[in-house]
Amino acid sequence: MNTMLHYYFAYGSNLSSKRLFKRLPHAQCLGVAELKGHELTFNMLSKDGSAKCDITRTEAEFSRVLGVIYTLSSEELSTLDLIEGTRYNRVSKLVRLVNGEVLEAHCYIANTFHTDRLPFSWYKQHVLNGAREHSFPSSYIDTINHQTSMQDPDVKREQLELEIYK
Repeated sequence: MNTMLHYYFAYGSNLSSKRLFKRLPHAQCLGVAELKGHELTFNMLSKDGSAKCDITRTEAEFSRVLGVIYTLSSEELSTLDLIEGTRYNRVSKLVRLVNGEVLEAHCYIANTFHTDRLPFSWYKQHVLNGAREHSFPSSYIDTINHQTSMQDPDVKREQLELEIYK
């Protein structure tokens, strides 16, 4: 069994530890981190036809994406590759923990984009719950909260997604 640990920088729905731990129950949360020179977007085209989070490189001076670092085993990282699917590429980025430590962490960058889709409200709720759970700044939370979303036509999927918060 490979016991090597990997750092994973979650910035979208996996910010919610309840969501990530449902998927990967043995993952460990290391803490909040930031990725400078990037911004959070909702422009990844998901297989379900909705928008999901992505991070985009930007030249804006104070741009940053906040996220959470989780430690994963090699097996868990492979499982996460399957969950994230082929519409994301796994890449490594240097991120800074709140204590100042710099780590090289895996994250997922979209390779399938859209200009006219919205995230489902349950997906946005995962992102918001994670940002609140990890005490992100209110301005960052407000930006996520102001992202327009739409109701999922698959009511059962929405119920399944949100049942972890009950």
